[in-house]
Amino acid sequence: MKFRAPNDIIVEGQSYREVAEALWKLMMVPEPTLEEWMVGSARRAREWDGSVVRTTSPEEHIEDLITSGFLTRLS
Repeated sequence: MKFRAPNDIIVEGQSYREVAEALWKLMMVPEPTLEEWMVGSARRAREWDGSVVRTTSPEEHIEDLITSGFLTRLS
């Protein structure tokens, strides 16, 4: 799977978890864990436009980022 993230960043992964891990690793100063990154990502989405992004699993997190328009599926 391939997605376009904000600022035209392209991320890829075989699963939503791999996509979440790729986004996490792209951070200039990444949070210590994937779970902490999801919490920060959800907070940033809420601050940006009020989007509600779940942090219960990487899969649900990516689904919500797609639904909220933060990720666009390319393939």
